[in-house]
Amino acid sequence: MAKSDIADLKKLLSEAKVDKIGIAHLEDWQDSLLYDRALKLLPGAKAVIVMAMELFPETVNYVSSQATVGDMTLRDLYNANYEVAGGHLDWEGYKLIKGLHKQGYKGLLFPACGSPSDGRFLVGPISYKNAAEAAGLGIIGWHSLLITPEFGSRVRLASVITDAPLAATPPSKMESPCIKCGGACIKICPAGAIARPETGDDYHLDKFACSTYYTASGMCSECLRVCPAGRVSRSSAAGG
Repeated sequence: MAKSDIADLKKLLSEAKVDKIGIAHLEDWQDSLLYDRALKLLPGAKAVIVMAMELFPETVNYVSSQATVGDMTLRDLYNANYEVAGGHLDWEGYKLIKGLHKQGYKGLLFPACGSPSDGRFLVGPISYKNAAEAAGLGIIGWHSLLITPEFGSRVRLASVITDAPLAATPPSKMESPCIKCGGACIKICPAGAIARPETGDDYHLDKFACSTYYTASGMCSECLRVCPAGRVSRSSAAGG
Protein backbone atom coordinates (compact mmCIF):
# COMPACT_ATOMS: atom_id res chain seq x y z
CA MET A 1 0.00 0.00 0.00
CA ALA A 2 1.29 3.47 -0.89
CA LYS A 3 1.95 5.60 2.14
CA SER A 4 -0.04 8.78 2.61
CA ASP A 5 1.48 12.25 2.77
CA ILE A 6 1.97 14.46 5.82
CA ALA A 7 -1.29 16.33 5.26
CA ASP A 8 -3.27 13.09 5.55
CA LEU A 9 -1.45 12.18 8.76
CA LYS A 10 -2.16 15.58 10.28
CA LYS A 11 -5.83 15.21 9.39
CA LEU A 12 -5.91 11.80 11.04
CA LEU A 13 -4.48 13.19 14.27
CA SER A 14 -6.84 16.15 14.24
CA GLU A 15 -9.81 13.77 14.17
CA ALA A 16 -8.85 12.10 17.46
CA LYS A 17 -11.50 13.04 20.03
CA VAL A 18 -9.21 13.55 23.01
CA ASP A 19 -8.46 16.51 25.26
CA LYS A 20 -4.76 16.68 24.40
CA ILE A 21 -2.53 15.01 21.82
CA GLY A 22 1.19 15.37 21.24
CA ILE A 23 4.00 13.74 19.30
CA ALA A 24 7.52 12.81 20.38
CA HIS A 25 9.79 12.47 17.35
CA LEU A 26 12.12 9.62 18.33
CA GLU A 27 15.22 10.96 16.62
CA ASP A 28 15.10 13.86 19.07
CA TRP A 29 15.37 11.40 21.98
CA GLN A 30 18.15 9.04 20.87
CA ASP A 31 19.89 9.06 24.25
CA SER A 32 16.76 8.12 26.20
CA LEU A 33 14.96 4.98 27.34
CA LEU A 34 11.97 6.15 25.32
CA TYR A 35 13.97 5.82 22.11
CA ASP A 36 15.49 2.46 23.00
CA ARG A 37 12.24 0.88 24.13
CA ALA A 38 10.12 2.27 21.30
CA LEU A 39 12.52 0.89 18.66
CA LYS A 40 12.64 -2.46 20.42
CA LEU A 41 8.85 -2.65 20.61
CA LEU A 42 8.26 -1.54 17.02
CA PRO A 43 11.34 -1.77 14.78
CA GLY A 44 11.42 1.17 12.42
CA ALA A 45 9.41 3.36 14.77
CA LYS A 46 9.71 7.10 14.19
CA ALA A 47 7.31 8.70 16.64
CA VAL A 48 5.26 8.23 19.79
CA ILE A 49 1.79 9.74 19.83
CA VAL A 50 0.48 10.51 23.32
CA MET A 51 -3.18 11.21 24.06
CA ALA A 52 -4.70 12.56 27.26
CA MET A 53 -8.17 12.88 28.74
CA GLU A 54 -9.18 15.04 31.69
CA LEU A 55 -10.14 13.58 35.05
CA PHE A 56 -12.84 15.83 36.44
CA PRO A 57 -12.01 17.94 39.54
CA GLU A 58 -15.39 17.15 41.09
CA THR A 59 -14.48 13.46 41.29
CA VAL A 60 -10.81 14.03 42.15
CA ASN A 61 -12.06 15.82 45.29
CA TYR A 62 -13.27 12.45 46.58
CA VAL A 63 -9.96 10.63 46.13
CA SER A 64 -9.03 8.92 49.38
CA SER A 65 -6.91 6.07 50.67
CA GLN A 66 -9.33 5.58 53.57
CA ALA A 67 -12.32 3.26 53.27
CA THR A 68 -14.48 1.21 55.61
CA VAL A 69 -15.62 -2.22 54.42
CA GLY A 70 -19.32 -2.10 53.58
CA ASP A 71 -19.57 1.68 53.86
CA MET A 72 -20.59 3.93 50.97
CA THR A 73 -17.32 5.00 49.34
CA LEU A 74 -17.47 8.20 47.32
CA ARG A 75 -13.99 7.56 45.98
CA ASP A 76 -15.73 5.15 43.62
CA LEU A 77 -16.95 8.23 41.73
CA TYR A 78 -13.33 8.95 40.89
CA ASN A 79 -12.72 5.33 39.95
CA ALA A 80 -15.64 5.48 37.51
CA ASN A 81 -14.34 8.69 35.92
CA TYR A 82 -10.88 7.10 35.69
CA GLU A 83 -12.20 4.01 33.91
CA VAL A 84 -14.43 5.95 31.51
CA ALA A 85 -11.54 8.24 30.52
CA GLY A 86 -9.30 5.21 30.03
CA GLY A 87 -11.84 3.39 27.89
CA HIS A 88 -12.32 6.46 25.74
CA LEU A 89 -8.56 6.79 25.20
CA ASP A 90 -8.27 3.14 24.23
CA TRP A 91 -11.07 3.47 21.67
CA GLU A 92 -9.49 6.57 20.16
CA GLY A 93 -6.14 4.76 20.06
CA TYR A 94 -7.73 1.83 18.27
CA LYS A 95 -9.30 4.13 15.68
CA LEU A 96 -6.01 5.97 15.26
CA ILE A 97 -4.17 2.76 14.44
CA LYS A 98 -6.90 1.73 12.00
CA GLY A 99 -6.34 5.06 10.28
CA LEU A 100 -2.56 4.59 10.25
CA HIS A 101 -3.02 1.17 8.65
CA LYS A 102 -5.20 2.67 5.91
CA GLN A 103 -2.43 5.17 5.20
CA GLY A 104 0.24 2.48 4.97
CA TYR A 105 1.83 2.77 8.43
CA LYS A 106 2.12 0.61 11.53
CA GLY A 107 0.93 1.45 15.01
CA LEU A 108 1.28 -0.21 18.41
CA LEU A 109 -1.17 0.88 21.11
CA PHE A 110 -0.19 1.11 24.76
CA PRO A 111 -3.61 1.48 26.32
CA ALA A 112 -4.78 3.41 29.34
CA CYS A 113 -6.51 0.24 30.56
CA GLY A 114 -4.61 -2.99 31.07
CA SER A 115 -1.18 -2.09 29.77
CA PRO A 116 1.44 -4.82 30.41
CA SER A 117 3.79 -4.26 33.34
CA ASP A 118 6.55 -6.04 35.22
CA GLY A 119 5.31 -6.46 38.77
CA ARG A 120 8.77 -7.34 40.06
CA PHE A 121 10.27 -3.95 39.23
CA LEU A 122 7.09 -1.89 38.70
CA VAL A 123 7.98 -0.87 35.15
CA GLY A 124 6.06 -0.94 31.89
CA PRO A 125 7.21 -1.22 28.30
CA ILE A 126 7.42 2.58 28.08
CA SER A 127 6.84 5.39 30.54
CA TYR A 128 3.62 7.15 29.56
CA LYS A 129 4.42 10.27 31.56
CA ASN A 130 7.94 10.57 30.12
CA ALA A 131 6.53 10.07 26.63
CA ALA A 132 3.92 12.73 27.34
CA GLU A 133 6.58 15.17 28.52
CA ALA A 134 8.64 14.43 25.39
CA ALA A 135 5.50 15.06 23.32
CA GLY A 136 5.06 18.52 24.87
CA LEU A 137 1.92 17.79 26.88
CA GLY A 138 3.39 18.98 30.17
CA ILE A 139 6.15 18.46 32.73
CA ILE A 140 6.84 15.97 35.53
CA GLY A 141 6.08 17.17 39.06
CA TRP A 142 7.53 16.24 42.43
CA HIS A 143 4.83 13.58 42.83
CA SER A 144 6.20 11.92 39.64
CA LEU A 145 2.95 12.62 37.77
CA LEU A 146 2.60 14.56 34.54
CA ILE A 147 1.40 18.14 35.09
CA THR A 148 -0.39 19.75 32.15
CA PRO A 149 -1.08 23.48 31.78
CA GLU A 150 -4.83 22.92 31.34
CA PHE A 151 -5.66 20.19 33.85
CA GLY A 152 -2.70 19.93 36.18
CA SER A 153 -2.17 16.27 37.05
CA ARG A 154 -5.81 15.37 36.40
CA VAL A 155 -5.21 13.43 33.19
CA ARG A 156 -5.14 9.85 31.99
CA LEU A 157 -2.77 8.82 29.19
CA ALA A 158 -2.46 6.35 26.33
CA SER A 159 0.31 6.07 23.72
CA VAL A 160 0.78 4.84 20.16
CA ILE A 161 4.20 3.98 18.72
CA THR A 162 4.25 4.35 14.94
CA ASP A 163 6.58 4.34 11.95
CA ALA A 164 4.72 7.30 10.44
CA PRO A 165 7.02 10.31 9.85
CA LEU A 166 5.30 12.69 12.23
CA ALA A 167 6.85 15.99 13.27
CA ALA A 168 7.31 16.67 16.96
CA THR A 169 4.95 18.97 18.81
CA PRO A 170 6.68 21.87 20.60
CA PRO A 171 7.92 21.26 24.17
CA SER A 172 5.82 22.63 27.00
CA LYS A 173 6.81 26.11 28.15
CA MET A 174 5.03 25.86 31.48
CA GLU A 175 6.99 26.52 34.64
CA SER A 176 6.98 23.94 37.40
CA PRO A 177 4.40 24.82 40.08
CA CYS A 178 6.14 22.58 42.61
CA ILE A 179 8.56 25.16 44.03
CA LYS A 180 5.75 27.59 44.76
CA CYS A 181 3.57 24.81 46.17
CA GLY A 182 6.35 23.63 48.46
CA GLY A 183 5.36 19.99 48.39
CA ALA A 184 1.71 19.44 49.34
CA CYS A 185 2.13 15.95 47.87
CA ILE A 186 5.08 15.24 50.17
CA LYS A 187 3.08 16.28 53.24
CA ILE A 188 -0.05 14.28 52.36
CA CYS A 189 1.55 11.03 51.15
CA PRO A 190 0.40 8.35 53.66
CA ALA A 191 3.20 6.01 52.57
CA GLY A 192 5.96 8.60 52.95
CA ALA A 193 6.95 7.68 49.40
CA ILE A 194 7.48 11.21 48.04
CA ALA A 195 10.45 13.41 48.89
CA ARG A 196 11.83 16.69 47.60
CA PRO A 197 13.98 15.84 44.58
CA GLU A 198 17.71 16.35 44.45
CA THR A 199 19.06 19.11 42.23
CA GLY A 200 18.77 18.03 38.61
CA ASP A 201 16.02 15.46 39.29
CA ASP A 202 12.35 15.90 38.49
CA TYR A 203 11.14 13.87 41.45
CA HIS A 204 12.10 11.45 44.21
CA LEU A 205 9.62 8.61 44.63
CA ASP A 206 9.85 5.28 46.45
CA LYS A 207 7.63 3.46 43.96
CA PHE A 208 7.64 0.24 45.99
CA ALA A 209 6.32 1.99 49.10
CA CYS A 210 3.74 3.77 46.94
CA SER A 211 2.60 0.56 45.26
CA THR A 212 2.45 -1.43 48.49
CA TYR A 213 0.29 1.18 50.20
CA TYR A 214 -1.95 1.57 47.15
CA THR A 215 -2.53 -2.19 46.99
CA ALA A 216 -3.20 -2.51 50.71
CA SER A 217 -5.65 0.40 50.83
CA GLY A 218 -7.36 -0.38 47.53
CA MET A 219 -6.65 3.12 46.22
CA CYS A 220 -4.69 6.22 47.02
CA SER A 221 -3.80 9.14 44.68
CA GLU A 222 -3.83 11.56 47.63
CA CYS A 223 -1.01 13.43 45.89
CA LEU A 224 -3.24 13.98 42.88
CA ARG A 225 -6.07 15.31 45.05
CA VAL A 226 -3.97 17.95 46.82
CA CYS A 227 -1.89 19.06 43.81
CA PRO A 228 -2.81 22.72 43.25
CA ALA A 229 -1.86 22.71 39.56
CA GLY A 230 -4.83 23.00 37.22
CA ARG A 231 -7.35 23.51 40.02
CA VAL A 232 -9.36 26.00 37.94
CA SER A 233 -11.14 24.21 35.11
CA ARG A 234 -11.48 25.76 31.67
CA SER A 235 -15.23 26.25 32.16
CA SER A 236 -14.68 28.08 35.44
CA ALA A 237 -11.99 30.25 33.89
CA ALA A 238 -14.26 31.11 30.96
CA GLY A 239 -17.02 32.11 33.34
CA GLY A 240 -14.74 34.51 35.21
